[in-house]
Amino acid sequence: MNRSWTSRLRGSPLVSVLIIIASVVLLCTGLYVADRYADRRAERRVATELEAHLGTPQPPQVNIEGFPFLTQIAAGSVGKIHVVGDQLGETSNAPLILAHADLVMSDVVTNDWFKTMQISHTEGTARIDYAKLSAVAGTPLSFGGEGRVEIVVHTTVVGREVEAVISGLPRLNPKEQTMTLSDARIAVQGVNLPDFTAQALLAALLKPIPLKPMPLGLTVTKVVAADAGVHVDLAGDNLTVPS
Repeated sequence: MNRSWTSRLRGSPLVSVLIIIASVVLLCTGLYVADRYADRRAERRVATELEAHLGTPQPPQVNIEGFPFLTQIAAGSVGKIHVVGDQLGETSNAPLILAHADLVMSDVVTNDWFKTMQISHTEGTARIDYAKLSAVAGTPLSFGGEGRVEIVVHTTVVGREVEAVISGLPRLNPKEQTMTLSDARIAVQGVNLPDFTAQALLAALLKPIPLKPMPLGLTVTKVVAADAGVHVDLAGDNLTVPS
């Protein structure tokens, strides 16, 4: 009786359907595993390639967005690549090191497994520590609160040494890619001086700070002062790696 039931089950359409479903599940699982494996390999390859071009001491974190990955790479174009790195420019001796950067690359075309990349658009944010910015500016800079950058100088007035605190709001010159300070304020021993005096002294103490070159040929589009450093917005179109 059991043999008869088994024989009938083997010939049942249900068994054929179950076999087909199981085969499809195994196939989909295999394709998913292969896709994720290829995606991780590509992310490691991109990180290795970008490490030298970003000048980071360690490979940046790379996340290739979108699923499935294999269909994207088969077409030779990846929709978005998210890149996060620290100390950009350190190993390439860049004049201005970025403490941290978070970038998104869009429409990345490659025909050689990311050895070279044509990037339609890149945008993101970065942070410049005050110590690094001070080195480029040639004068000590720090956060002065309320989105302002502060310079502390010691000078002599009527034979007496006094401390002058000058602060201003970061201002970007998009064409020259430099940063200066505007809306200057100056206080000597806690006494505020007239605005024209503050601006004149600030202009004498601080020359425009160059913000280029940026990694990958990006340009600065915005500057904002914060407690941890100066935050900049970055953008670039039709970039090539390597450039």
